[in-house]
Amino acid sequence: MDSSLAVVLSLVITVNPVAVCWSNGPTPVEKKQLRVAVFAFLSSCLFGLGALAGGIFDLLEISSPTFRLGAALVIGLSCGKWLVAPKFAPIRGNSNGDSLHIILHMLSPGPVFAAIAGGGDAGILPLLLACTILLFTLGVATLVTVANINIRDAALRLFGGSGIVLAVIIGIDAARTV
Repeated sequence: MDSSLAVVLSLVITVNPVAVCWSNGPTPVEKKQLRVAVFAFLSSCLFGLGALAGGIFDLLEISSPTFRLGAALVIGLSCGKWLVAPKFAPIRGNSNGDSLHIILHMLSPGPVFAAIAGGGDAGILPLLLACTILLFTLGVATLVTVANINIRDAALRLFGGSGIVLAVIIGIDAARTV
């Protein structure tokens, strides 16, 4: 698989826009605007972490393929939870709690490892493209409202299964080069 495509897919799948954006009820416009601002900030943070990949690899004294192998395991485990248990109960109440949930989700190990592995393997420009596509996907998912919980669970499981398949592909590719 092309490393640029792997970066885009791993970031979008591990963040899982369905889990972050599709709430159980209607979302007010102000909350949607706040979410988009938070998404922009967090996408920039993921880009920054990926841009520092070379320094992180030097600090850990490992190569890019070795880190990718470990990242494949983290991505697979991170996405596996959506396949096994798609029920999702975000923090409800004020928008600060919702923003905190989004921050904790997007800066969890899965997306962070995907960004660092992508930045170290593909480079800065594909990582920038991946973060831009991630931000666009999150923005579109924020605008879409899904009332049927079964559709939401099916979409969560689709992202979970896709993430596991992607992790296996990344892991096999990394193992070949280690």
